[in-house]
Amino acid sequence: MAEKQLGIGMIGCGDIAPMHTKAIAAAETVKLVACMDVAESSAKSLAEEQGVPYTTELSELLGRSDVDAVTIATPAFTHADLVEQAAKAGKAVLCEKPLAASLEDADRIIASCEQAGVALSTCFPLRYLGAAKLTRQLLQAGALGQVIAIRVRNLGEKKESYWTGGFSGRTITDWRKSKQQSGGGVIITNLIHHLDLIRGITDLEVVRVFGESGTFVTDVEVEDTGAACLRYENEAIGVVEGSSCFPGGSNEPDVVIVGQKGQSRFGLWSGKCEVYLKGEARGMPAQEWVTREFQDAVHVEFYEQFAAAVRQGKTPPVTGEDGRKALEIVLAIYRSTDTGQPVSLPL
Repeated sequence: MAEKQLGIGMIGCGDIAPMHTKAIAAAETVKLVACMDVAESSAKSLAEEQGVPYTTELSELLGRSDVDAVTIATPAFTHADLVEQAAKAGKAVLCEKPLAASLEDADRIIASCEQAGVALSTCFPLRYLGAAKLTRQLLQAGALGQVIAIRVRNLGEKKESYWTGGFSGRTITDWRKSKQQSGGGVIITNLIHHLDLIRGITDLEVVRVFGESGTFVTDVEVEDTGAACLRYENEAIGVVEGSSCFPGGSNEPDVVIVGQKGQSRFGLWSGKCEVYLKGEARGMPAQEWVTREFQDAVHVEFYEQFAAAVRQGKTPPVTGEDGRKALEIVLAIYRSTDTGQPVSLPL
């Protein structure tokens, strides 16, 4: 007999929620059982689309016996309170990034789940990109050699409407403009994915950052452009670049990892990975570019892996601590930007 699907309660039915519900519907081991949002119109519309009940009361969602886990898809400043209540109710937690807007709240989130004995995962699905998995395999096999340079970027253009309605306009709100509520702009909202992705691929930790950021185009409190130079624990040098006001976007690779023996580069949504190796390895010829293509369904795989861990009583592959580590790098970049000085980690 097939194992019972893990029942998911959706907390927050705004811009990112449909991406989650689509993945849940496509995954075999989870199912959406209810939606909750303080904005009734958002909760109702998503629930009707998915054919499930909705509520505007958190206690009602958490009181449901068919909710085994919750996906928290709300602004960062709300995460600590929501996770704490979900953990007390005995629900496993999948929390959207950033895990929090401060390390204090991140620690509170992690502690509340540990004390309640429930699983906690930060939503970093890019780890399941085929290109990311291939690059990690090449590194572990020694085909790329020691990592010496890393470059990641997220250069795009967000319309003015994004700042009050996200990309979809499902819920009208202004939290994205607020430094206190969002934690920041493109660095914490977008580049945090890339910073975690590098940790997931390389297992390398950042030990020092020097950052710069500014708000050049957008009428908001947060940065719309930022960059930082990173030093990793193995002495590798990293460069991260982000912009939400980059006209026309960028067609350059989002991720480049260079080792002593070769390099791997890929776009997050291209479905392709390009590899160049000095010597033949893992079926790839020497001294020529090789392209591998993938059919990615990263959110689906994320839910499948999360559900398997919860069912087995194991720690999910992407943890709350992973969310804290990525947040710590982001906050170090912000601190460096504010002080004009390099900042060492851990903070």
